[in-house]
Amino acid sequence: MRIVLGSYSQLSAGTPAPILERALAEAYKPILTYLYKHPQVNMHLYLSGWTYEWFETNHPEVNMLIADLCKKDQLELLTGGFNQPVFQIISGKDRSTQIEEMTTFIRKRFAKRPRTAWIYNQIWNPSLISALDTCSVERVLISTTERLSEVQGAIEPFVMQEMGKTIEIFPTFEPVNKLVFQLAGGALTYRQFSESLSKISCTPPSDVCTIMINLDQLLEAQSFNASMPSVLDVFVQIAEHLSSDGSQTILLGSGASSPCPYRGYLAAGWYGNDSSIVDIGTFNQMFIKYPELNQLYGKLLYVTDLKRLYRKNKESKKRIGLLLEKAMIGSPFILDSTGGCYRSSYRKYIHRYLNETERLLAVHEDVPYPRIVDIDFDGYQEHVRVGKNISTVMHPKGATLSDINHLVTGWNYGDTFTGYSHEVDRVSMHSIPDGSAQRSFNDIFLMLNSKLDQYGKYNQKMCFDTSETEYSITECDKSGLETLCEATFEKLPFSLGDLIVRKRYKFRLHTIVVEYEISNIGTQRSIGMFASELNLSIGTKSDSANLYTVESNKNRQLPPGKAVIPQLKNVRIVDEINKTYLALASDIRFTLVKEDFGVKLATLSGIEVLYQYTQVMPVWEIDIAPQKTFSCTLAFRIERRIRPATSKEST
Repeated sequence: MRIVLGSYSQLSAGTPAPILERALAEAYKPILTYLYKHPQVNMHLYLSGWTYEWFETNHPEVNMLIADLCKKDQLELLTGGFNQPVFQIISGKDRSTQIEEMTTFIRKRFAKRPRTAWIYNQIWNPSLISALDTCSVERVLISTTERLSEVQGAIEPFVMQEMGKTIEIFPTFEPVNKLVFQLAGGALTYRQFSESLSKISCTPPSDVCTIMINLDQLLEAQSFNASMPSVLDVFVQIAEHLSSDGSQTILLGSGASSPCPYRGYLAAGWYGNDSSIVDIGTFNQMFIKYPELNQLYGKLLYVTDLKRLYRKNKESKKRIGLLLEKAMIGSPFILDSTGGCYRSSYRKYIHRYLNETERLLAVHEDVPYPRIVDIDFDGYQEHVRVGKNISTVMHPKGATLSDINHLVTGWNYGDTFTGYSHEVDRVSMHSIPDGSAQRSFNDIFLMLNSKLDQYGKYNQKMCFDTSETEYSITECDKSGLETLCEATFEKLPFSLGDLIVRKRYKFRLHTIVVEYEISNIGTQRSIGMFASELNLSIGTKSDSANLYTVESNKNRQLPPGKAVIPQLKNVRIVDEINKTYLALASDIRFTLVKEDFGVKLATLSGIEVLYQYTQVMPVWEIDIAPQKTFSCTLAFRIERRIRPATSKEST
């Protein structure tokens, strides 16, 4: 029996540095050092191209060790997409570009051209064979077990053909895959894991057993089990047990394996146990389940299409192409040990490069703004505008902003994420429906004297939420700097009657100004409360945002957590990561309702509290006589901090 031994880690761009350092200290470096000390052991390794670059910048000695092991023919590196995209959702040309970039990097840095590929998160599509063939990749290591049904396909290596192109498929050993997954998820204790491992063995019919060990899941398991041995010890335990009958570990690229005698076919699907999603078997269903991911993917496609309009400057076009390649990371579109879609830094990484691309394209005469396009494929035409410092995406539902991009920093303050309560533990806002997208400048009507500390816009007993109402949107000038949005509401609850809501957006260099006019078209007085709800993803290093107000030229710190603060005219929010502050100001004093939304999630760092966004909502009391109008103005400003913000309460 010949053992194809390998390990993989799917950390990608956007991973916080402490997680990378831990993975290096507890997994990558110990395993590589073990190989160096045991020349009889051969191993395959998959890491993202971005991880190798991170090594080069922060720990060049690791790449030197990898190069030495490759030179000794002890280590074979697997290729894949350099920026670790989900191949299924990018074009054929982009697939080839990503694979060739990874292959070329490995060849130049480690002097070995890889011929074997690993597919990120094991999301497979036969159409990928063409790109693999173009890049001279000869084989793929992948599980053949369907995620949800756990039905296993072929267990022996086979040759697969698609559109006249062929590739060898080496199915990974499912018993080990499942044990590692169950250990990471807490379904098995380490003792149970060891007992189960002792009962399995690589047996015929195949003379090759392919073992790929998920290092991210071993790190996750270790985070929850203090008595568990090190990642290296568990890795060695698996390798030694399965080769205890005298089996030899081989490298596929060395020619030690025989040509595959069988023919087979692996259908498109999501295979293996990398993802912890429990109710999706086909990857594209992620865009149906999570509207925020659908919006993000739509934005990626939209900006990619814009690139085709750019024809004049070849250097700029090349720069735009490189930016889009970086924006194709797959981490925000899945859920696994890394935190996936719940880790804001992954989503922000994509937005950063999309914003830079859109900023470059906006100055070109062939890409005029505003643009009207259905970005999220929901049948509604969004209004996209790009200014010098701020770009936005306006949705007709509620005339709300789904994107508020600060182009100077590349940060999207509208990048919120709700997710599902069965996947995470919410630390606040428990009443928000699963899978509901939260946007900004959402109009809310409330009953007079509502208990704002109990605010929940989905509580119909106290709130009327306009986010599902389609507003008419009229561009007031060709430049798109002013937009008038209007909706009529009849027989509103809480005796609010019949109202017309007009809000005029004015887009300025650093500021978004919204002028509200609420007209009573009924025959009775309209008495209640009106609010503008903003859901802002702040660059904070903790699980909450830091807010303060300026009164008489003195700063006053606002309470952390959920709070209701009356009689304010302005609020400032500190953005630690981007060194900016966000200012919210009105011409009429308001009561501020604010709360942070975060989730607790098990990752390879243990239980993490992952901040998602902060809800800030100015509330005004309204008393509108028939045929009269209530008016107020709300300004939202983004500025770079010249000096650190003072958050101490002034006396």
